Amino acid sequence: MKLENKVAVVTGASRGIGLEIALGFANEGADLVVCARDVERLQQLVLEIEESGRRAFAVQADVSKETDVERVVDGAIQEFGRIDVLCNNAGVSHTRQVDEMPLEEWDEIIAVNLRGPFLLSRAVLPHMKKQNYGRIVHVSSMSSLMCAPGSAAYSASKAGLNALSLATANETSGHNILVNAMSPGFIKTDMNPVGSQPPSAAVPTAIDLACLPDDGPSGRFFRFQEEVIVIPESSDAWKK
Repeated sequence: MKLENKVAVVTGASRGIGLEIALGFANEGADLVVCARDVERLQQLVLEIEESGRRAFAVQADVSKETDVERVVDGAIQEFGRIDVLCNNAGVSHTRQVDEMPLEEWDEIIAVNLRGPFLLSRAVLPHMKKQNYGRIVHVSSMSSLMCAPGSAAYSASKAGLNALSLATANETSGHNILVNAMSPGFIKTDMNPVGSQPPSAAVPTAIDLACLPDDGPSGRFFRFQEEVIVIPESSDAWKK
C-alpha cells in the first residue's frame, strides 16, 4: 500500500472530493484526521474508514479560523504523533460578476480557499520539518487559469493557491517536503452540480502527490496525473 504507516489530514472531508480522497488515502494504508464543518457527516466517514482497518478521527473545523486549524493539527499530533500528508481540499464558490459581488462573498471565498490552506500549511510545516518528511497537496482548479465570467473570486483564490504551492515548495526544498497543487477535474459535487465526472476521479492524482518519492516534483500543478505548466519553474523565463 502506497501510504502505509502514514498519517494524513484532509480538509473539507465531509462530502464530495474530500470524502473520496480521505477514503482513497485510507485504502492505501493511511490513518486519517478528517475535518469539515459538518460533524455528522464526518463521523459517518470515520466509521467507514475504521471499517477498512485504518484509524481515523474527526474534528469539526472552519479552516479559515486560526483556532480551529490549531485544534486540527494539535489533535493529529496528540493522536498519531506525526503528520505526513496534508490535503487542503476545503473550498467554497459563488458565481457572481465583480461589480455585483458583495464583499462578504469575496471575503468568504478568499478566507476558505486561500487563507485556510495557508493556515494549515503554517501549522503542519514545523512538524514536517522536524521529522524531515512531508507531502502537501493543494486541491486547486483549472479555474485558476480559465477565469470565466462570474468566477473572479474563485479563480483569484485558486491562482493564489498555485502561487502558495510554489513559494512553499521553494522554502521547504531542504526538508524533504514536497508541495504541489492539483485540479480535480470537472467534478460533479454539491458546489458544482453540472460537473461531468464523479468525485472519485480526483483520487488517483491526490494519492500520487501524497506518496511522491523524495526526488519527486514540488511546486507543480497536476490534472489527472499529468503536469500542467502554471508558473515557469525558473525566474529566468521572465527575463526573456
